[in-house]
Amino acid sequence: LKRAPRVTMGPRKRDRSKTPEVPWELLPNGNSIGAAGHSRSRSHDRTANGKNGTRAPAPAPAMDPALLAAQAAEVERDAWRRLVILLAQLKGDRKVEQLLREKHPELLQVADRCGASSKAATTLHAAKDAAREWFARGLRGSNQHGPAARAKLCKQLMLQLLERASQLCSGVSGSHVEDVLDRGRPTEEGPLVCSLMARELRGSRYEGLWISRKGPAGHYYLGDEQEGHNLPTTDKDGDPIHPRVHAVVKVVSDQLVISGFFLDPDDDTMSPAKVPIGPFLSVYFEGMSVREASNAWKNGPPKRLATPRLAPAAVPAVPNVPASALAKPGVHLDPKLQELQAGLPPGWEVRESRSKRGMYFFA
Repeated sequence: LKRAPRVTMGPRKRDRSKTPEVPWELLPNGNSIGAAGHSRSRSHDRTANGKNGTRAPAPAPAMDPALLAAQAAEVERDAWRRLVILLAQLKGDRKVEQLLREKHPELLQVADRCGASSKAATTLHAAKDAAREWFARGLRGSNQHGPAARAKLCKQLMLQLLERASQLCSGVSGSHVEDVLDRGRPTEEGPLVCSLMARELRGSRYEGLWISRKGPAGHYYLGDEQEGHNLPTTDKDGDPIHPRVHAVVKVVSDQLVISGFFLDPDDDTMSPAKVPIGPFLSVYFEGMSVREASNAWKNGPPKRLATPRLAPAAVPAVPNVPASALAKPGVHLDPKLQELQAGLPPGWEVRESRSKRGMYFFA
């Protein structure tokens, strides 16, 4: 085979390209708008104005950092308070005590220190500070350590406690509760009776009320004086109401009722009641008659009014806001929220979350 001769390529010659002549007279001048321009303009207008030519709402303004911080702190306080109340309700339950010893030892004495069975030795705030190691241990390895993360940690334990309370109440008869009260064992009686009374208040304005066994058998605390209780401290005549009432319970006609209560913590005279816990609270805190309260609770908890949980029913007067508008969305009683609402663009308003009271968003 013969090798082909090597061919040396010289530089390629390129001809200068010729730009075709442009018919300048056919191009639009600066004062005319082509069809494409019209299409882009209409598309842009539709995007800016939204569907059907309506103007899209302006972007939501940034929330005030101070307001966001205050809301997060309030959510954390509420979650911690609810957790301590559940610990007080289930105090002495063997399964709960075992859970605390094994996984949450920092919380073993929290309920007692906050007043589960006697006068409170500390506040909820101080108790939370004392449990900071529990928060630190629970959030170890997480990239979030603020109020929202601590509130979530409280709610995770709350779910376990609520499940235990539900187990205690399942399939319980009045005769069984009567036997438990007769035996008077704190580890058995307290968690059961507290869970039953708390279940009766579910869906009412008293949901989340502090309930704990004071002792001896049948003696309980209803309400508390800790921060966030939101219970009235005076009646309509201005006379003082103790937000923490010492009540005695018993079973009557197969139903758990408040047999009597003590008006003054320093007085040993018991006043008769003989009504379930719901009507009792309406009589004690709202000044209803026994008949009115019994009728209100006949078909279950009365409808919750548009007032804060466990707060008095009276609504403060708001200047320049008609009474008919108080129930409408976007009308708020808090001056800070009114000021925030006034600064929003047209069509925007501040709304409160239905599932998380005290949390607000723009809509």
